Amino acid sequence: MKPMNKNTKNSCINDFDPSALDEVTAVKQILKSIAKIKESETINIMDSLGRVSSKNIKSSIDIPSFRNSAMDGYAVNIKNLEKNEYTLVEQGISLAGQPYIKKLKNQGTVRVMTGAVIPDNSDAVIMKEMTDLKDNMISFPKLMQKNQNIRNIGEDIKKGATVIKKGRQINYVDLGILSSLGIAKIDVVRKPVVSFFSTGDELVSINKKLKKGQIYDSNRYLLFGLLNELPVQIKDMGVVKDDERILVKKLQECSKISDIVITTGGVSVGDADYIKSALKVVGKVNFWKIAIKPGRPLAYGKINNASFFGLPGNPVSAAVTFQIFIIPAIRRMLQMTTSSKLTLNAIVKSNLSKKKGRVEYKRGLLEQKDGVYIVNTTGLQGSNILSSLSKANCYIRLSSETNNINKGDIVEVIPFNINL
Repeated sequence: MKPMNKNTKNSCINDFDPSALDEVTAVKQILKSIAKIKESETINIMDSLGRVSSKNIKSSIDIPSFRNSAMDGYAVNIKNLEKNEYTLVEQGISLAGQPYIKKLKNQGTVRVMTGAVIPDNSDAVIMKEMTDLKDNMISFPKLMQKNQNIRNIGEDIKKGATVIKKGRQINYVDLGILSSLGIAKIDVVRKPVVSFFSTGDELVSINKKLKKGQIYDSNRYLLFGLLNELPVQIKDMGVVKDDERILVKKLQECSKISDIVITTGGVSVGDADYIKSALKVVGKVNFWKIAIKPGRPLAYGKINNASFFGLPGNPVSAAVTFQIFIIPAIRRMLQMTTSSKLTLNAIVKSNLSKKKGRVEYKRGLLEQKDGVYIVNTTGLQGSNILSSLSKANCYIRLSSETNNINKGDIVEVIPFNINL
C-alpha cells in the first residue's frame, strides 16, 4: 500500500481517517459544551403544544374529585342486596352534572348515568343490561364484586401528584390533563434562536432560472423543515457567497442574535471551502470531521456564546448530521428529559457494501411481514441523492466495526416514526 501524501491524509474521501471523531464521542463533546437556557415565559396552555415545561407542575385536586359511575346502571349496596334477595326499588336517578345526593335506603337503588355521582353508601354499580325490571322491582345478578364499575376519588390523578415534569415537551395528552386540572397557564423554557444560511457560489434562489453549473438552494428549505418540528425560533439568513470576509461578517451577525448558528456547505477541503477558516477568525473550532457516512465533514465550535454547526453541503449529509448532532444539542439547551431513539433488528433483503472504520447510515424501507421486520435500501445511497431519503422510513445503521453485509443478515434499524 502506498503511503498517503500530505494532500490526501486529511481528505474526506478516504474510507478511514484516524483523525476523525467517532459519532458517540462527538455527541458527548457537543452536549458537554452546550449551555442550558435558564430564561422561561408564562403562556396559555393552548399555545404550549410542543413547548418544554420549565418546572414541575403538580395537581391541586383529585381526579376524579368524586366517586362516580363508569357506566349506565344502578348504584347498590351489596349488603342491602343480599338482605333483600337481590331485588330493590329505584329511589332516584343521578345524572352527570345533576347528582342525586341522598344515601341509599335499605331496599333502594339509584339509577346512575356514566360519570354521575353515586351515593356515599353505595359500593358497586351494576350494568343496566344485567338487571331485570318487573312490577317496579329491579332484580340484580348474584355475582358481583365490591367497587365494580366505580371510579374512585383520585383514581386517575391524586392531589399533590406531579403531572408534568420539568423538561417534558407538552403533547396533546398533556393539554387534556392540564385543562382537567383547571390549569390555564404554564411556564415554559424560552425558545432557542437558531439562525442558518447556505454557502456556495453555485447556489441560486428557487425563483430564478438556472445557468450551467448552478443548482437551486435546497438545504435552507430542508433545514427549515427540520427546525419547524422543534420548539425553536427560526431565522433564515439566506445564501452567502464563497468569500471568507463575507462569511466572517455573516457569522458575527448571526452569533449576536442566536443561540445556535448553522451553515451548510463549505466545510470540506476544497479550495473554496472557507467555513472552517472563517470560524477560526470569529470563534473557536472544537472539532472537524466525524467518522460517519454520509456526513464526515462536520465542523462544530463556538462563536461568542453561540454554538456553531457547519453541516456538509450535500442534502442527505446535512439531514443526517442535523438529526444525529443538532437535535440532541437543542434538547440539551431546552433542558429536555433524555430519550433514546427506537431501534429494531431487521432482516436485510440485499447485500450492503461497507468498509470498516466509520458508522454508516443508509436510507431504508422497513416493513413487517408475518411478525418479522424486513428492510431494504431505497436505491442509490450517494449523499446528494435526496430522493432516496424521500422514499425511506428508516435508517439502517451499520457500526464502524461492521464490514460488508450479506442478504439475510440482521441489521440495526432506526425508524423515522413507529407507525409501521
